[in-house]
Amino acid sequence: MYLSKRFIGSLLTIIVLFNMNSSAHAFQALDSAVAIVEDNVILQSELEQRLNHLKQKQPNVRVNNTIRRQVLDQLITERLQLRVAERIKLPISEGEVDQAINNLKGRLASEGVNFANYLTQQNLSESELRKAIKQDITVQKVQEGNINRRIRVTEREIDDFLESKAGQDWLKTRYRLAHILLPVEDNSDAPAIKKAQNIYEELQQTPAQFGQIASTYSQGPNAKKGGDLGWREKDQLPPLFLEQIVSLKPGEITKPFRSNAGIHILRIIQRTGAEPVMVKRFKVRHVLIKTSELFTEKEAKEKIDTLYKKLLNGDNFAEIAKEYTEDIGSKADGGSLGWSTPRQFVAEFENTMMATPVGNISEPFRSQFGWHILKVDDSRVEDMFDTVKRNKVVSILRKRRFQDELQLWIQELREDAYIEVMI
Repeated sequence: MYLSKRFIGSLLTIIVLFNMNSSAHAFQALDSAVAIVEDNVILQSELEQRLNHLKQKQPNVRVNNTIRRQVLDQLITERLQLRVAERIKLPISEGEVDQAINNLKGRLASEGVNFANYLTQQNLSESELRKAIKQDITVQKVQEGNINRRIRVTEREIDDFLESKAGQDWLKTRYRLAHILLPVEDNSDAPAIKKAQNIYEELQQTPAQFGQIASTYSQGPNAKKGGDLGWREKDQLPPLFLEQIVSLKPGEITKPFRSNAGIHILRIIQRTGAEPVMVKRFKVRHVLIKTSELFTEKEAKEKIDTLYKKLLNGDNFAEIAKEYTEDIGSKADGGSLGWSTPRQFVAEFENTMMATPVGNISEPFRSQFGWHILKVDDSRVEDMFDTVKRNKVVSILRKRRFQDELQLWIQELREDAYIEVMI
């Protein structure tokens, strides 16, 4: 295998050199090769384009042989990863590219940069930008898919993290708040209340302007910082503040409220740490009738309607499911799916489940799997924080190990590939 790769690489080198030397005109028109990666060539123009982008991002950088080789190495590694994507036929939709471009346009707009000017500065056409973004998305997906398979997080590792100081700190609830304080006059608080209400109404229209408005109106100690109080642990905040913010999400603003110090308005900038995760769960069973080449849509609908009439006439749901359902996994248990978790089911099933009162039977409905009837046996609200917490710890530990595993994987890719550098 190694010899065949070297042969291909040598053949490509001969072809490139032949084209370069065929005539003076061709020499000017054609690129020279700077590296061969398996059966692909990296051209001088690609390297120069990447170096130009580097100089635009870092104007003070001085391109020397070391920098040139580092950038070429990046191109080689990128090409190897794109080959992995080609081999597994990794799909990247145009919608994903559109979303990335829209996100870029939004970020540029927030910085006051025109998108067309950005393309000019980067010396890119929009089609070239789309190609570059598609490659970035592809490389990211290839990395995530391959590296996440290599990282195994055990239950013991999760427990160790939660017991560590870092884990304990992570669990602590912290708030980053912005604050507006309007002092109250000795004789009357009516003017301050009216002013606070006007400010609150203005903030409802432009919540992102909280910092600017706080700098203008607040008499609090952090007014010049846009009212930003910084990060505070839960027990470091006044109980009155906690009462006002406990049900708010990041970005939301309290109504004006009174204390001995004056009238306050708070905005949650960020929140971290342990919070209850209350979710409603349903205990549900169903009957499924599938369509197939032998069982048409019309026939499936007629059968589910017949079973629905039987259920309305008092037939036992579990017995009907045992006899007729085509969901093999739940058939033996009378169609029982046990207790659900959020987003466990497809949208049509979940929406019907949530709309059906406990003890009731739904009308027949269609999903991608076929025709269903469901019955909600019970429901309850549970705090799912422990499950969510442990899933988040898995994510934290994966991120810690991702770069190390990525470098090992890239090293393995390079060791298994034919690579010839020609500069």
